[in-house]
Amino acid sequence: MQINQIVSMLQEDLKNERKHMLFYLQAGVMVQGLHREELSEMFLKEAQDEHQHVVMFSRLIVQLGSIPNQEVASFPTDLVCPLKIIQYARDMEQEVSEIYSKRMIETSNENRGSFESYVNLFYEDQLQDSQKTALELNQYIPSVGWNFQNSFLG
Repeated sequence: MQINQIVSMLQEDLKNERKHMLFYLQAGVMVQGLHREELSEMFLKEAQDEHQHVVMFSRLIVQLGSIPNQEVASFPTDLVCPLKIIQYARDMEQEVSEIYSKRMIETSNENRGSFESYVNLFYEDQLQDSQKTALELNQYIPSVGWNFQNSFLG
């Protein structure tokens, strides 16, 4: 795989990492409902984690001799329901997990050098983190959904 192809992949994935960071920031201030404080804290912490991902992708792009783009993939900015926010976040994390899994396949072959191996491991770390977050968010859905619905039904 050529360096320009790797940079192109990283640039595309950087858009998603910025999306994640901004989504979690937005969710942290927009969330409403019974468990707003706890969820806001969780989303804002996740935004910090996503900021680190943005930095990691950006640094790797610079190390490869390119300039990180400033684009952001789109996301809904009007979600306030905890359940909808968590479901969207889970799906968003799962989506990039699939992308990073694909990136690992694209950067792996038996003739790869140390650089391709490094990029492959970079994506493996990203995959692990995104999949872990998706699984953790999935655990909130029954609990948050039940509390949110029952808080209005009495």
